[in-house]
Amino acid sequence: MLVAGAGLLIVVLSQVQIGLPSRLWYWGAAAILVGVLAALPAMLRSWSTELVVTSMRIVAKHGVISRHTMEMLHKRIESLSVEQSIMGRLLDYGTLLIHGTGGGREAIPNIAQPLKFRNAAMAAQSGT
Repeated sequence: MLVAGAGLLIVVLSQVQIGLPSRLWYWGAAAILVGVLAALPAMLRSWSTELVVTSMRIVAKHGVISRHTMEMLHKRIESLSVEQSIMGRLLDYGTLLIHGTGGGREAIPNIAQPLKFRNAAMAAQSGT
């Protein structure tokens, strides 16, 4: 999106007569296109992800064409952990790891506000 913003700035500045080449708007339009195309997969992934914490289970569904669904009962969960990179800490996203009783481990990758989701899941788990 930063590239798209820079492209928009180039397009606008190329239309203003401040001594810039008149064909500079081509480069701006190309930058906008590249920025939007680069952001499109992340936006689709975000739009197609459903995360639900109920009183009985945690449900995670993601995918546009192929669908991956994960459900785990609260009584089958041993622990919940969050992995975040430095960029994830700054932008508040990360991966939630759910450790099950049978040694199973499910990951819910790249979710927004993973600590808030973990706290909601732990509150629901302690309420059951």
